[in-house]
Amino acid sequence: MENIILIDGSIGGGQILRTSLSLSALTKKPFKIFNIRGKRENAGLRNQHLTAVNAIAKICNAKLKGNELNSKELEFIPSEIIPGNYNFDIGTAGSTTLVLQTLLPALIFSNKKSKIEIIGGTANPLAPPALEIKEVFLWHLKQLGIEINLEIIKEGFYPKGGGKINVEINPCKEIKTIKLPEPNKGHYEETKLITVISKYLENKGIAKKLIKNFKLNFPINYKIECEEIYVNTLSPGCYLHSNYHYNDHKIGMSILGDKSIKSEDLGKECALKLLDEMKTGATTDHFTADQLLIYIGIKGEGKIKVSQFTDHMKTNIQVIEKFLDVKFNIENNLISCSKI
Repeated sequence: MENIILIDGSIGGGQILRTSLSLSALTKKPFKIFNIRGKRENAGLRNQHLTAVNAIAKICNAKLKGNELNSKELEFIPSEIIPGNYNFDIGTAGSTTLVLQTLLPALIFSNKKSKIEIIGGTANPLAPPALEIKEVFLWHLKQLGIEINLEIIKEGFYPKGGGKINVEINPCKEIKTIKLPEPNKGHYEETKLITVISKYLENKGIAKKLIKNFKLNFPINYKIECEEIYVNTLSPGCYLHSNYHYNDHKIGMSILGDKSIKSEDLGKECALKLLDEMKTGATTDHFTADQLLIYIGIKGEGKIKVSQFTDHMKTNIQVIEKFLDVKFNIENNLISCSKI
């Protein structure tokens, strides 16, 4: 096929695939990706990747080749985007938020409201928890004029998953420019701590240990809002979400519980990692920044300052530049974008 975009999936992981799917659906440019997740131990399409592929294909009525479990090649030929009500089930504890991430750009810029239900994992080791998406990423999108409502119906931990999120996506004709080159230290809003814990673990005092040890390692001791949430889950688990909110920027950090890590150490780790992000003068944490890159590219302009420029961001930018007529520039952890 002429004018098909070729992507070497071995340069990174699932983010390359998700960005390719999002931008292909949005721009109607077909692509072929080979060596999918080629350097990963379990290379090829896993359940959550395959769900993302089939979900976005349904939304834009795409023609597919290679949409099978463990497939290392995929050809994707998009058609018209069809907003509406959709339900997707990953079938495992795979990340609901990474599937959602794939679908958002196409549905945001469609002409009608959409409602999405996704079943799977809501708190995964290598993906942002649904709560962090709600508290931090969607806050950033709201600053751009994008209105998305996310409701966590049920939390789902590994290995059984069974979590559910419902998302209402309002269409947006044009987004505002992201301009976060330097933080404005003039108006501190609050620091928020939210513990999410399975009811299996409610009597173990985990929430108070997480919050106590976060506070012991965090220099700000005022305007800290704490919340303990206990949830029914198929598998036991917990995580701590924190975010640090100024009037013009918000930095988030979430740490997932693990049997090998004490609650005290988990709270401390979350505080120190959030503090590391803040000390750099970053205007968004590097996890959220990675998700915002596609929107900066779509707008064709914008600036954000990150705590670190990661390989994940580098490969994500390489893919964005294949689909959009833009060029990113990185200097001293300041990422900027301009139209070609």
